[in-house]
Amino acid sequence: MASVPDVSTEPGLDLGDFFENGTIGLHLVGPDGTILKANKADYEPLGYSAEEYIGQPIMRFHADDDTISDILARLSAGEKLDKYPARLRAKDGSIRHVLISSSVCFRDGEFVNTRCFTVDVTEKVRTEKALREAQERLAATYDNVLAGIAECDAEGRFLRVNDAFETISGYPKANLLSKTLFDITHPDDVADERSQFARQVSGEIDHYSTTKRYIRQDGRVIWVEVTSSTVGNDDGSFGYGVRMVQDITERKLADEQKKLLLAELNHRVKNTLATVQALAAHTARNATSPEDFRKRFEPRLLALSAAHDRLTRNDWRGANLADIVAGELTAHDVPGAISCEGPDIILPPRVSLSLSMALHELSTNALKYGALSVPSGKVHVEWRVARDPSSPYPTGVELRWSESGGPRATAPDGEGFGSRLLRVTAAELKGKLDTDWAADGLQWRLSFPLQSGDFDLGEKQATAWI
Repeated sequence: MASVPDVSTEPGLDLGDFFENGTIGLHLVGPDGTILKANKADYEPLGYSAEEYIGQPIMRFHADDDTISDILARLSAGEKLDKYPARLRAKDGSIRHVLISSSVCFRDGEFVNTRCFTVDVTEKVRTEKALREAQERLAATYDNVLAGIAECDAEGRFLRVNDAFETISGYPKANLLSKTLFDITHPDDVADERSQFARQVSGEIDHYSTTKRYIRQDGRVIWVEVTSSTVGNDDGSFGYGVRMVQDITERKLADEQKKLLLAELNHRVKNTLATVQALAAHTARNATSPEDFRKRFEPRLLALSAAHDRLTRNDWRGANLADIVAGELTAHDVPGAISCEGPDIILPPRVSLSLSMALHELSTNALKYGALSVPSGKVHVEWRVARDPSSPYPTGVELRWSESGGPRATAPDGEGFGSRLLRVTAAELKGKLDTDWAADGLQWRLSFPLQSGDFDLGEKQATAWI
């Protein structure tokens, strides 16, 4: 068998130089734990000189007593160490992390020394710690951020979701990981989502935003705003998609409500302007001068404004007939001359406005020519409500206006503004109008039907009709 050459005798090979200038830390430790020999790569990273390091007990440089005790125990038992992690204390007090590989030299069964190789891994440990902390912070942020976050593969299968996404979708995480993003998307929105996601997977686009609907596990439909971004592989291909999801259901509903309110406002403004235009035109027809027009038109405009105020106080869901009567009659401030009676009834906005203007004309006529023009005159207003046991809403109203104690009532020669307004009001309400110019005072009766579609009172108010 060929003999192994003694490389230590090779010309030009200086093992001492090899030991001293090696890039890996090397040291020999005697049986009493004293450092017998060490190279620069072993002591210089700790900030010591050879004189400060060699000849000192090895335990002095270890930061953890338990670690060095375990190392010595293992080596004394003849065990080899392979990349054993340890912490060494540098001269400036800082800690260096090393991996120790060591074996023991025994001679005739006696412990001679240990040969230790140390690799400084301080920067690696610091980097790993920083990475671990960053990952922990990212995980904490991922799970606690208010926006939903989901990661999907190229088929749209959920790979990972955070707590917020679980809350938004209504599905537990375990269930989501067995679904695709298309499974929880509203059927009407799936085609558009598939098209955009396919473009992202193919690399045509690297992100997109969309607004769509989810169907939650409980069946409720919600609106969400989605931003989908690509995380690529090393070769630039699609790795997975990261989707940021916000529940915008309330905002969407608010937008829809805003549109409805704007449309309703537009409708009301047009109707109001048309009413004002009609009031102005009919008032001007009977006015004898600009001042006469102002005196006639201004009270009617104020009456219309008061009617709108009553509706506004009730969010335009309607007005109480008692409030309408009181508002139009008490404005004339004739103590003891006016009485009214009838049940509470909330009239729809359209009916409220028409009756307000009709009662204003009746009260104005009574003040100028009728019962309220003399101290002895009286006005009594009463109303009745028709009901159907099968409906929570009233089905009709009969309103009576009775004057007494005033001048003899006589029918006008022609149809003035007031008479025309009362006739138009009855027509608008699809009602029946009876007028009796009695000797003791005007007797006026209006009956009109009400449809359930006239009311927009909400469930709480609707039950009040029962």
